Amino acid sequence: MELSNLTLLNGDIFDVNALGAIVLGSQGNALFQSALLHDFDKVILILHENGAENRLIDHMVAGEFRTQTLRVGRSMLERSIITGDNNERVTCLLEGEIIWDPKGILERLREEVIRFEQPLRERVLFLEFARFLHMHVKSKRYLQAGCYMDSYNCILVALYHWARLEVSEAGHYPMPAVWEQVKNLNNSVYKLYDELTISGETMEQRIELVQLACEFSLMSKMGDCCKWLLDLLRDRKEPCSIEELLALPGLKDVEAELPLVLRKLTSRSLVREMASWADAGGRYPIRYTL
Repeated sequence: MELSNLTLLNGDIFDVNALGAIVLGSQGNALFQSALLHDFDKVILILHENGAENRLIDHMVAGEFRTQTLRVGRSMLERSIITGDNNERVTCLLEGEIIWDPKGILERLREEVIRFEQPLRERVLFLEFARFLHMHVKSKRYLQAGCYMDSYNCILVALYHWARLEVSEAGHYPMPAVWEQVKNLNNSVYKLYDELTISGETMEQRIELVQLACEFSLMSKMGDCCKWLLDLLRDRKEPCSIEELLALPGLKDVEAELPLVLRKLTSRSLVREMASWADAGGRYPIRYTL
Protein backbone atom coordinates (compact mmCIF):
# COMPACT_ATOMS: atom_id res chain seq x y z
CA MET A 1 0.00 0.00 0.00
CA GLU A 2 1.43 3.38 -0.99
CA LEU A 3 1.29 6.44 1.22
CA SER A 4 -1.18 8.17 -1.13
CA ASN A 5 -3.60 5.25 -0.77
CA LEU A 6 -3.44 5.47 3.01
CA THR A 7 -4.11 9.21 2.90
CA LEU A 8 -7.10 8.77 0.60
CA LEU A 9 -8.48 5.96 2.70
CA ASN A 10 -8.42 7.91 5.97
CA GLY A 11 -8.81 11.53 4.96
CA ASP A 12 -6.25 13.83 6.54
CA ILE A 13 -5.16 11.61 9.45
CA PHE A 14 -1.66 11.04 8.11
CA ASP A 15 0.99 13.43 9.36
CA VAL A 16 3.86 13.68 6.87
CA ASN A 17 6.18 14.46 9.79
CA ALA A 18 5.55 11.00 11.25
CA LEU A 19 8.52 8.66 11.50
CA GLY A 20 6.63 5.75 9.97
CA ALA A 21 3.35 3.93 9.57
CA ILE A 22 2.16 0.31 9.65
CA VAL A 23 -1.14 -1.19 8.51
CA LEU A 24 -2.42 -4.34 10.20
CA GLY A 25 -5.27 -6.25 8.60
CA SER A 26 -6.76 -9.70 8.87
CA GLN A 27 -4.00 -12.25 9.36
CA GLY A 28 -5.82 -15.15 7.69
CA ASN A 29 -4.91 -18.38 9.45
CA ALA A 30 -2.40 -16.77 11.82
CA LEU A 31 -2.51 -18.14 15.35
CA PHE A 32 -3.11 -14.83 17.10
CA GLN A 33 -5.57 -12.25 15.78
CA SER A 34 -4.97 -8.85 17.39
CA ALA A 35 -7.81 -7.65 19.60
CA LEU A 36 -7.31 -4.25 17.98
CA LEU A 37 -8.97 -5.71 14.87
CA HIS A 38 -12.19 -6.51 16.73
CA ASP A 39 -14.95 -4.79 14.72
CA PHE A 40 -12.32 -3.04 12.57
CA ASP A 41 -11.07 -3.91 9.10
CA LYS A 42 -7.66 -2.30 9.49
CA VAL A 43 -5.47 -0.95 12.28
CA ILE A 44 -2.99 1.79 11.41
CA LEU A 45 -0.08 2.47 13.75
CA ILE A 46 1.68 5.80 13.17
CA LEU A 47 5.06 6.31 14.82
CA HIS A 48 6.01 9.79 16.04
CA GLU A 49 8.87 11.38 17.87
CA ASN A 50 8.14 11.32 21.58
CA GLY A 51 5.34 13.66 22.57
CA ALA A 52 4.58 14.65 18.97
CA GLU A 53 1.18 12.93 18.80
CA ASN A 54 -1.80 15.27 18.62
CA ARG A 55 -4.41 12.55 19.07
CA LEU A 56 -3.65 9.06 20.33
CA ILE A 57 -6.57 7.19 18.72
CA ASP A 58 -8.89 7.80 15.76
CA HIS A 59 -11.82 5.71 14.55
CA MET A 60 -12.82 6.26 10.92
CA VAL A 61 -15.47 4.78 8.65
CA ALA A 62 -15.76 4.97 4.86
CA GLY A 63 -18.85 3.10 3.73
CA GLU A 64 -18.59 -0.29 5.43
CA PHE A 65 -14.82 -0.04 5.86
CA ARG A 66 -13.72 0.77 9.42
CA THR A 67 -10.20 1.67 10.54
CA GLN A 68 -8.60 2.32 13.93
CA THR A 69 -5.55 4.60 13.99
CA LEU A 70 -3.06 4.60 16.85
CA ARG A 71 -0.39 7.24 17.33
CA VAL A 72 2.61 6.02 19.31
CA GLY A 73 5.80 7.77 20.41
CA ARG A 74 9.06 6.03 19.56
CA SER A 75 10.08 5.52 23.20
CA MET A 76 6.59 4.18 23.97
CA LEU A 77 6.89 1.53 21.26
CA GLU A 78 10.41 0.60 22.37
CA ARG A 79 9.17 0.25 25.95
CA SER A 80 6.31 -2.00 24.80
CA ILE A 81 8.86 -4.25 23.08
CA ILE A 82 10.82 -4.67 26.31
CA THR A 83 7.99 -4.89 28.84
CA GLY A 84 5.28 -6.65 26.83
CA ASP A 85 2.75 -4.43 28.61
CA ASN A 86 1.08 -3.54 25.33
CA ASN A 87 1.65 -6.53 23.08
CA GLU A 88 -0.90 -5.21 20.59
CA ARG A 89 1.65 -2.61 19.52
CA VAL A 90 4.23 -5.35 19.13
CA THR A 91 1.76 -7.36 17.05
CA CYS A 92 1.33 -4.36 14.74
CA LEU A 93 5.10 -4.01 14.42
CA LEU A 94 5.72 -7.69 13.66
CA GLU A 95 2.64 -8.64 11.64
CA GLY A 96 1.64 -5.39 9.94
CA GLU A 97 2.68 -4.04 6.54
CA ILE A 98 5.18 -1.20 6.82
CA ILE A 99 3.92 1.45 4.37
CA TRP A 100 5.97 4.49 5.42
CA ASP A 101 9.45 4.21 6.88
CA PRO A 102 11.72 6.84 5.30
CA LYS A 103 14.47 6.46 7.93
CA GLY A 104 14.14 2.70 8.31
CA ILE A 105 13.21 2.98 12.00
CA LEU A 106 10.32 0.52 11.94
CA GLU A 107 12.26 -2.01 9.88
CA ARG A 108 15.19 -1.84 12.32
CA LEU A 109 12.89 -2.29 15.32
CA ARG A 110 11.22 -5.26 13.66
CA GLU A 111 14.56 -6.89 12.88
CA GLU A 112 15.76 -6.29 16.43
CA VAL A 113 12.73 -8.13 17.83
CA ILE A 114 13.00 -10.98 15.33
CA ARG A 115 16.74 -11.50 15.98
CA PHE A 116 16.20 -11.05 19.74
CA GLU A 117 19.88 -10.58 20.52
CA GLN A 118 21.65 -8.62 23.24
CA PRO A 119 21.00 -6.17 24.81
CA LEU A 120 17.26 -6.61 24.17
CA ARG A 121 17.29 -10.23 25.30
CA GLU A 122 19.06 -9.42 28.60
CA ARG A 123 16.60 -6.62 29.38
CA VAL A 124 13.57 -8.83 28.68
CA LEU A 125 15.04 -11.65 30.79
CA PHE A 126 15.60 -9.32 33.74
CA LEU A 127 12.15 -7.73 33.55
CA GLU A 128 10.35 -11.07 33.30
CA PHE A 129 12.40 -12.49 36.16
CA ALA A 130 11.58 -9.47 38.34
CA ARG A 131 7.85 -9.78 37.66
CA PHE A 132 7.97 -13.55 38.13
CA LEU A 133 9.56 -13.06 41.55
CA HIS A 134 7.14 -10.31 42.56
CA MET A 135 4.00 -12.30 41.76
CA HIS A 136 5.42 -15.43 43.41
CA VAL A 137 6.04 -13.52 46.67
CA LYS A 138 2.56 -11.98 46.53
CA SER A 139 1.03 -15.43 46.07
CA LYS A 140 2.90 -16.73 49.13
CA ARG A 141 1.70 -13.83 51.27
CA TYR A 142 -1.93 -14.29 50.21
CA LEU A 143 -1.74 -18.02 50.89
CA GLN A 144 -0.36 -17.39 54.38
CA ALA A 145 -3.32 -15.09 55.00
CA GLY A 146 -5.79 -17.73 53.81
CA CYS A 147 -6.78 -15.67 50.73
CA TYR A 148 -6.77 -18.63 48.35
CA MET A 149 -8.37 -17.04 45.29
CA ASP A 150 -5.99 -14.06 45.46
CA SER A 151 -3.05 -16.41 45.92
CA TYR A 152 -4.24 -18.49 42.96
CA ASN A 153 -4.54 -15.42 40.75
CA CYS A 154 -1.02 -14.24 41.65
CA ILE A 155 0.60 -17.62 41.06
CA LEU A 156 -1.17 -17.85 37.70
CA VAL A 157 0.36 -14.50 36.70
CA ALA A 158 3.73 -15.68 38.05
CA LEU A 159 3.49 -18.71 35.73
CA TYR A 160 2.77 -16.36 32.83
CA HIS A 161 6.00 -14.44 33.48
CA TRP A 162 7.86 -17.71 33.97
CA ALA A 163 6.56 -18.83 30.57
CA ARG A 164 7.80 -15.62 28.96
CA LEU A 165 11.12 -16.16 30.71
CA GLU A 166 11.46 -19.70 29.33
CA VAL A 167 10.72 -18.55 25.79
CA SER A 168 13.29 -15.77 26.13
CA GLU A 169 15.92 -18.17 27.45
CA ALA A 170 15.28 -20.38 24.43
CA GLY A 171 16.27 -17.44 22.23
CA HIS A 172 12.79 -16.40 21.07
CA TYR A 173 10.93 -13.17 21.65
CA PRO A 174 7.85 -13.91 23.84
CA MET A 175 4.79 -13.38 21.66
CA PRO A 176 1.21 -12.59 22.82
CA ALA A 177 0.24 -16.28 22.48
CA VAL A 178 3.11 -17.23 24.77
CA TRP A 179 1.58 -20.46 26.06
CA GLU A 180 1.59 -21.89 22.54
CA GLN A 181 5.28 -21.04 22.33
CA VAL A 182 5.94 -22.78 25.64
CA LYS A 183 3.88 -25.79 24.60
CA ASN A 184 6.01 -26.17 21.48
CA LEU A 185 9.14 -26.08 23.65
CA ASN A 186 7.77 -29.04 25.62
CA ASN A 187 8.67 -27.16 28.78
CA SER A 188 7.85 -28.18 32.35
CA VAL A 189 6.23 -24.81 33.05
CA TYR A 190 3.42 -25.81 30.67
CA LYS A 191 2.82 -28.94 32.73
CA LEU A 192 2.68 -26.81 35.88
CA TYR A 193 0.05 -24.64 34.23
CA ASP A 194 -2.03 -27.78 33.66
CA GLU A 195 -1.38 -28.89 37.24
CA LEU A 196 -2.58 -25.57 38.62
CA THR A 197 -5.69 -25.27 36.49
CA ILE A 198 -7.10 -28.80 36.03
CA SER A 199 -5.60 -30.98 38.78
CA GLY A 200 -7.94 -32.84 41.12
CA GLU A 201 -6.06 -31.63 44.22
CA THR A 202 -7.48 -28.90 46.44
CA MET A 203 -6.75 -25.31 45.44
CA GLU A 204 -4.38 -24.88 48.38
CA GLN A 205 -2.42 -28.01 47.41
CA ARG A 206 -2.17 -26.92 43.78
CA ILE A 207 -0.92 -23.48 44.77
CA GLU A 208 1.66 -24.91 47.17
CA LEU A 209 2.97 -27.33 44.53
CA VAL A 210 3.44 -24.57 41.96
CA GLN A 211 4.97 -22.23 44.54
CA LEU A 212 7.63 -24.84 45.34
CA ALA A 213 8.48 -25.19 41.65
CA CYS A 214 8.60 -21.40 41.28
CA GLU A 215 10.93 -21.07 44.26
CA PHE A 216 13.38 -23.57 42.79
CA SER A 217 13.28 -21.95 39.36
CA LEU A 218 13.80 -18.45 40.73
CA MET A 219 16.86 -19.49 42.70
CA SER A 220 18.42 -21.37 39.79
CA LYS A 221 17.80 -18.60 37.24
CA MET A 222 18.69 -15.61 39.41
CA GLY A 223 22.30 -15.04 38.37
CA ASP A 224 21.75 -15.39 34.63
CA CYS A 225 18.49 -13.48 34.48
CA CYS A 226 19.78 -10.58 36.57
CA LYS A 227 22.95 -10.14 34.51
CA TRP A 228 21.66 -6.86 33.06
CA LEU A 229 21.21 -5.35 36.55
CA LEU A 230 24.50 -6.79 37.80
CA ASP A 231 26.31 -5.23 34.84
CA LEU A 232 24.72 -1.87 35.65
CA LEU A 233 26.01 -2.10 39.21
CA ARG A 234 29.44 -3.21 37.98
CA ASP A 235 29.70 -0.13 35.77
CA ARG A 236 28.91 2.25 38.63
CA LYS A 237 31.93 3.83 40.26
CA GLU A 238 30.20 4.14 43.63
CA PRO A 239 27.58 2.04 45.47
CA CYS A 240 24.03 3.09 44.58
CA SER A 241 20.94 3.72 46.65
CA ILE A 242 17.68 2.30 45.36
CA GLU A 243 16.60 5.83 44.44
CA GLU A 244 19.68 6.23 42.26
CA LEU A 245 19.08 2.87 40.63
CA LEU A 246 15.48 3.72 39.78
CA ALA A 247 16.73 6.89 38.08
CA LEU A 248 18.74 4.79 35.60
CA PRO A 249 17.25 4.15 32.14
CA GLY A 250 15.16 0.99 32.07
CA LEU A 251 14.87 0.36 35.81
CA LYS A 252 11.82 2.59 36.16
CA ASP A 253 9.90 -0.23 34.46
CA VAL A 254 10.55 -2.48 37.49
CA GLU A 255 9.97 0.10 40.21
CA ALA A 256 7.61 -2.20 42.12
CA GLU A 257 9.81 -5.28 41.72
CA LEU A 258 13.33 -3.90 42.19
CA PRO A 259 13.33 -3.93 46.03
CA LEU A 260 12.49 -7.65 46.05
CA VAL A 261 15.13 -8.42 43.42
CA LEU A 262 17.82 -6.54 45.37
CA ARG A 263 16.96 -8.36 48.59
CA LYS A 264 17.12 -11.75 46.83
CA LEU A 265 20.43 -10.90 45.17
CA THR A 266 21.80 -9.76 48.51
CA SER A 267 20.69 -12.94 50.26
CA ARG A 268 22.54 -14.98 47.61
CA SER A 269 25.67 -12.79 47.96
CA LEU A 270 25.40 -11.67 44.32
CA VAL A 271 25.04 -8.07 45.52
CA ARG A 272 26.50 -6.42 48.63
CA GLU A 273 24.77 -3.97 50.94
CA MET A 274 26.74 -1.04 52.28
CA ALA A 275 25.54 1.36 54.98
CA SER A 276 26.11 5.05 54.22
CA TRP A 277 26.82 7.77 56.76
CA ALA A 278 23.98 8.28 59.20
CA ASP A 279 21.42 10.94 58.28
CA ALA A 280 19.99 13.54 60.65
CA GLY A 281 17.67 10.95 62.17
CA GLY A 282 20.47 8.51 62.97
CA ARG A 283 19.46 6.16 60.17
CA TYR A 284 21.94 4.51 57.82
CA PRO A 285 20.77 4.51 54.18
CA ILE A 286 21.57 1.29 52.33
CA ARG A 287 23.56 1.35 49.13
CA TYR A 288 24.20 -1.54 46.75
CA THR A 289 27.29 -2.70 44.93
CA LEU A 290 28.95 -5.91 43.71
